[in-house]
Amino acid sequence: PDQYDAELDFDIGRKSNVLGLGTACPTVFDEDTDMVAVARNIARFFKHESCGQCTPCRSGTEKALELMKKDNWDQNLLTELSDCMRDASICGLGQAAPNGLLSLIKYFPEDLT
Repeated sequence: PDQYDAELDFDIGRKSNVLGLGTACPTVFDEDTDMVAVARNIARFFKHESCGQCTPCRSGTEKALELMKKDNWDQNLLTELSDCMRDASICGLGQAAPNGLLSLIKYFPEDLT
């Protein structure tokens, strides 16, 4: 709710403390939505869309999805993997792939317990 009035521009990360504008296509869910399922679906998308050219994206998206399929997530490992993907992927896809996961950890931690 605290992000409801966020202005959608390319400086949104600094202004509203969100990960970024992404595709500029906000998605709204009701309070009954399974956010873990949403994050897994986003992870599947990025795994499928990875061109496979660079290891951080190719292996990272695969490993992230594998870890996210478990009932209990190793949040520290997933965050470390996300940092590696963001720092070392050669294109925006690999750099943005962990955003759904990181948003879930940041904004919906209660869904991970």
